Amino acid sequence: LVDALQNNTSLTALSLSENYGISKQQGPTTLLKLVNNISSIKATLRSNHTLKNIFLSTMQAKSDADKEFETHIDHALAINRKYKDDLETAGREKVIQTQLHSVTRANWRIFKW
Repeated sequence: LVDALQNNTSLTALSLSENYGISKQQGPTTLLKLVNNISSIKATLRSNHTLKNIFLSTMQAKSDADKEFETHIDHALAINRKYKDDLETAGREKVIQTQLHSVTRANWRIFKW
């Protein structure tokens, strides 16, 4: 699913609320990589800037780490919404906020990329 969405240029909303397997097993890490892959500046620029909303299941118990991932996913999606008609600018904004912001970058090091 994530591979198919990597080069997505039309789908703006994705509902995984009934798909417990994806949202829990591969879940937060994979979705965050999709919308804001911080493994490198190039990866961030190649992240999906078209998706504006991802709906996850609210029925599952979530760990603190899952909540942290969801916060970062929501932030990336907010950037996508802000620059909805300019995907290149959305990518640059993600680079500025995650790659060039030293405090944010340090906090993101806890995630396994």
